Amino acid sequence: MIDWIGYIFTRGFTELFRFVPFRALYVLSDGVAFLLYHVIGYRRKVVMDNLLRCFPEKSQAELEAIAKASYKNLSDIILESLKGTTTPLATIRKRYVYKNYEAINAVLDKGGSVVLVGGHFNNWEWGAMTIASCFNGNSIGVYKPLSNKLTDQWLFKSRSRDEKMTLKSMKDTFRAVEEFKDTPTVVILVSDQVPSNRRTAIAVNFFGHRTACLPGTEMISKSNNYPVFLYDIRRIKRGHYEFSMSEVCSDPSAQPPGAITQMYMSKFEEIIREDPSGWLWSHKRWKWQPE
Repeated sequence: MIDWIGYIFTRGFTELFRFVPFRALYVLSDGVAFLLYHVIGYRRKVVMDNLLRCFPEKSQAELEAIAKASYKNLSDIILESLKGTTTPLATIRKRYVYKNYEAINAVLDKGGSVVLVGGHFNNWEWGAMTIASCFNGNSIGVYKPLSNKLTDQWLFKSRSRDEKMTLKSMKDTFRAVEEFKDTPTVVILVSDQVPSNRRTAIAVNFFGHRTACLPGTEMISKSNNYPVFLYDIRRIKRGHYEFSMSEVCSDPSAQPPGAITQMYMSKFEEIIREDPSGWLWSHKRWKWQPE
């Protein structure tokens, strides 16, 4: 019963955004950002602690300016994701510029597969929903299921509207890779979360701190020798993005343990430093250290 109530409320609330034009959406987003930062103070201490940890050279005023901008980014992502559930994929694609995917297609055209990895940066949700149409092969998107199964099933259908995209839960990632190993495939991973298993985590240097990372990218790429690419999503203007890809490692099997993870996390750090407000600083990224 609780799942049904949660599903009906979530579905009904989200359907309202079908009738909200994009111009009004961003007026509403400004209000939500103000509430989150100034009124509710949603994870403000976590955000400021993370910013101070990563940018100790910046003044308090500079850190607060980044924090405020990051809440605006967070609010945009939340509302854009809600509206995205009822927005045609063709409309979302018009709001994206896809760059440098030719290098991935070159691998796919030769019968190979790749791992495309990135983080929670700007609107990754829209990017994950639409990027598969760029590739000359299959795409596997990995997601974390919701506890409410009814809501999860509904969101699953919304996120997998592109026929070229196959969505798999995190626990089924390796099984899915094995299933598609004989066909050209892009395995798309979001790998800036805190690992749930400390023992299997890979330790890297990230913003000058020892940081625990998920092992999936390294395990998949090394065991199959899939080249690794990093995606970078930049906001051109509100509601419009540029999705570009760059190669991180062409021969993963030749790399020592931990090297691939360090490679893409170092590149991801460069991306964040160029546009700090685009990352979700509200994550407790350093809540524990790897073993």
